[in-house]
Amino acid sequence: MRRKHDAWRLAPALLVAVAAAAGAEGFPWDRVAGIDAGTLSAEQKTRVEALAGSTANYHGCRGSVADCLAGDPADPTARRLAGYLARRVAAGDTDSQIAEGVANRRRSAHPARPADIDLFEAHCRGPEDAAVTLVEFGDYECPYCRNAEAFVERIVDSRSDTLRFCFKQFPVRSHERAVPAGLAALASAAQGRFWEMHRALFTASDLSDSGLEGVARSVGLDLERFRTAVADEMLTEELEADKLEGQELGVDRTPTFFVNGKRYYGALTEVELADRIDEELEVR
Repeated sequence: MRRKHDAWRLAPALLVAVAAAAGAEGFPWDRVAGIDAGTLSAEQKTRVEALAGSTANYHGCRGSVADCLAGDPADPTARRLAGYLARRVAAGDTDSQIAEGVANRRRSAHPARPADIDLFEAHCRGPEDAAVTLVEFGDYECPYCRNAEAFVERIVDSRSDTLRFCFKQFPVRSHERAVPAGLAALASAAQGRFWEMHRALFTASDLSDSGLEGVARSVGLDLERFRTAVADEMLTEELEADKLEGQELGVDRTPTFFVNGKRYYGALTEVELADRIDEELEVR
């Protein structure tokens, strides 16, 4: 029986042979998306070419990434997979790590069943008819959410015509100030300042009650109205509903992203999340 990653890997001797064959015909580096081939060494290029010859293209064209990249026209998935292989080789990943990453890309792009996320009253920005909807389940006290916030903003802003972004509350139990911060964000929506508060909370150093009021003041909220809204039980129900929905969808960490209902399992970096979104735009 073949092992899990045999479809994506060949023995080292065969990898060399594949690379030699690719090199003889000329690997189409100009078709590779997401990396400047000029930044790779000759040895790295040889390894990428070998991996492209042994990695199955998981959508569209049937065959290896190398075969589908050489087609006319080049397959969109193959172009992005080749770029992914190149980025991982440049990062020094092992063949096993790269194979696992390819498996996660496939799982992200083509799940057995996309999630049905309720966005009827969700806090979203971007066109309602956008080609791609990105949903984040997050926590304002989560350090990983805080680190991701800046690049998520860049991704959303640079795709304003094609991407809709929605944020769902998922306060982690171990974060003592996650619930109050989430309520503060929801309370700000009554004054039309949800996204301003959302951004400010991710950079706030103090999430105590007084600190949250300071953030509210900094984004121009009327403090009396803010205090009244925070105390409204309906906001607590809204926050709890978001978290329950996330749990039902299998969310077990923050941040968790869904791209058109497809859970993202890739690396939490700007390059890889943006690539997943752009892949969805191309193959939807």
